[in-house]
Order: sequence, then C-alpha cells, then structure tokens
Amino acid sequence: MASDTDLFSWFKELNMKVDKVSSSGIYFHFTISPPMGGVPVSVIRTTPDSSYYIVAVVLDLDQQKFKSNPELSSQIKRELIKMNVEFFFTPDDKAPKSIQIARIMFSQDLTRNEALNNVTLVKNAALLVLEMTSR
Repeated sequence: MASDTDLFSWFKELNMKVDKVSSSGIYFHFTISPPMGGVPVSVIRTTPDSSYYIVAVVLDLDQQKFKSNPELSSQIKRELIKMNVEFFFTPDDKAPKSIQIARIMFSQDLTRNEALNNVTLVKNAALLVLEMTSR
C-alpha cells in the first residue's frame, strides 16, 4: 500500500513543484505542478483511515463565455466524459463560476506510474477546459 510519504516523495523525485497544503478537515493535502509552473493538481486524503486519494483541480470560469455560448457546457462535458474523469460545475452548468475535475486513486497496490498517470490525466483535463473556454 502506498503511503502519503511515498506519494509525496514520488513527485518530488520528478522535480515537480510539490507543496503541502493546510486544509481544515482534510487529513493530507498537497499540490503538484510542473517545475516551471502550470496548473496545480491537488492530491487529497480526507481521513487517516481512507484507502483512497482524490486527485483534483478546481478552475474558476468566465460566466460570460457560457452565457454567450450555451453549447460550451455540453461540449466540455462530452470531452471530459471521453477522458474518463469526474467533474461538476458550480453552481450549475448554465452559467458556472467553477468546475471541479477529479479522479479517485486507491492506495492499495498504487504504483508510481499509476499515480503519475492519474495526476497527468486530471491536469490535462483542466488544460482542455481552459483551452475550450479561451476561444
């Protein structure tokens, strides 16, 4: 079983920018981003007994883009579904203020490659949303 320390050190070993985050009510939380900057991805374990991590990104969105292009939300949903990530818009998908993109990663038998693939997938999903909303 991969430990919190293992996960943290795997990304440090890759020279990623890794920062511990203090979050009330969350047992373990750190962010990962490329060495030169970029979209930070959070890795969270909610309690000491939890057998999984949540890999997530929260993006602020320009509500005007969604109001001026009502199809944008559906287009984003289709692309994220293809990528096999969880997501939800807040407060709704008509004129969202933000989107959370996530993936669950179980610690049992977790490998470095699997951890990296999950973090990369969530980061790329976030970059896709940023690209689609910048047009």
